[in-house]
Formats: sequence, structure tokens, C-alpha cells
Amino acid sequence: MTDLLFLSGLCALIIHELDAIQQEEWRFFFGWTDMSDQTAYRIFAAAHFPLLIWILASYPARSFQIGMDLFLIAHAIVHTLLRNHPLIHFNTRFSQVWIYGGAVFAIAHLFTV
Repeated sequence: MTDLLFLSGLCALIIHELDAIQQEEWRFFFGWTDMSDQTAYRIFAAAHFPLLIWILASYPARSFQIGMDLFLIAHAIVHTLLRNHPLIHFNTRFSQVWIYGGAVFAIAHLFTV
């Protein structure tokens, strides 16, 4: 059950990242630059490649899992704080399920380790 809770939180994060592309989240990170939208999107999407390799290589370690749980909780808090930012568009129920669902799975997972 412990691994299933962790993997559920991780999957919620991955789906959130897919949704982030649909929601054009790169504009939040690169909006202050003169970079083209196309270039910013490509950098944002490609940056997930090494992150996913690192996550997939590290996920069996309990210390990594606890760190990821804490990240998922902090990530949900940051999204709450930025919910009214003009470049953040995660206001749909669909988007919020993945953001806050990941945090719920993370909290549940922390209680099992």
C-alpha cells in the first residue's frame, strides 16, 4: 500500500505536468524574457526529460519518496498562493484534482513510512 500511495502521488504530478503544457505554464516561468513562446514551450517541455529520468531512477529510495512527498505538499501550497496570478490557469476542477490530489497522496504516504 505504501508504494501504491507514493506512485499515485507521482502519477498525479506527471499528469499535472502534462496539464501544465495545455495551460501554457511556461509563460509564467519565461514571461519576463523576450524569448518566443515557441522557444519557451520547448525549453519547458524538454526540461522535464532529465527531471523524469532523475525521478524514475530515484523513486525506490525511501528518502527520495519522503522528499517528493514534501515537494508535492509545497507544490500544492504554491499553487494555492498563485491561484490569482494572471499567468497561472489551473482553475479548473480537472487541474486542481492533480495538484491537490498529489498532495493528498503525499500526506497519506507520509503516514505509512
